[in-house]
Amino acid sequence: MAYSKDTDAGLIVPKKWWESLPRPTWKRFQQVETEQLWFDVYEVTPECYALYESGQFEEVISYLVLGEDKAALIDTGNGIGDVKALVEELTDLPTTVVNTHAHADHTGGNWQFDDVALYENPFSRARLRGRTHEEMGNFLGEGMVWKPLPRGFNSATYASKPFKVTQWMGEGDVIDLGGKFLEITYTPGHTPDSVSILEQKEKLLFTGDIFYTAPIYIYSKDSSIDEFISSFQKMVALPYVWAMPAHNEAKVEKKVLEDVLKAIESIKNGAAGTYKSGVANGINVRRYDYPRFALVVRDE
Repeated sequence: MAYSKDTDAGLIVPKKWWESLPRPTWKRFQQVETEQLWFDVYEVTPECYALYESGQFEEVISYLVLGEDKAALIDTGNGIGDVKALVEELTDLPTTVVNTHAHADHTGGNWQFDDVALYENPFSRARLRGRTHEEMGNFLGEGMVWKPLPRGFNSATYASKPFKVTQWMGEGDVIDLGGKFLEITYTPGHTPDSVSILEQKEKLLFTGDIFYTAPIYIYSKDSSIDEFISSFQKMVALPYVWAMPAHNEAKVEKKVLEDVLKAIESIKNGAAGTYKSGVANGINVRRYDYPRFALVVRDE
């Protein structure tokens, strides 16, 4: 997810957005105290922690999944906090990074890890170089951060650092953590390299940015409404109970994804009803609002 500076479709960053935090859904989980104060850490299942960056507008969530032999860190956040130090507080297991896609707010800590898995795609290969300070500047812009930045963090040189991939993933790949398996499903639509990650023991589907409970952007040059629909058809057919989005809140019931699929199909068919028109990042868009999410598509 990346915020839009434009206003017509209701996409501008709300003033003092943090006053609505903490989101009520986080009260369902046990919070874990750590030395890494940039992150809010929650035990969302007995073997999965949510690493929630509530201090920055994107509200990125990474997940630490524990197996018997290894751990998987699903995404590494925006690179503001020290996610490796946090992981080392939470587990002694060797940890593999498994990225849902290559956007910089999900690969910002990749450079800290020796073992990184990413979906094989030209889009992801092009992002191994990281993102420059200028490209990452809006993450720290006016009104984007409300918590104190971590000690030693230099906002003047903030960038997404280059990283290496040790495992290029493909459709159907399985990552064995010991007594627990992560199954990779290719789900483009948000980006050409997006995947969803199924963990059947605890009935979880890690969705990355193709699904979260906020405005879902399907209007950029990297997005495709047809791929988005196809990916949701695949996701709703998978055997899980809870979706684990990469922004805002964790452990969302599967029915919400089914509702997204119905909504985007009705938009595609021209039967969705009212919407807000606007311009987002120079692109004409339509925003459709629903009880738990919104869909922002190109106005073509």
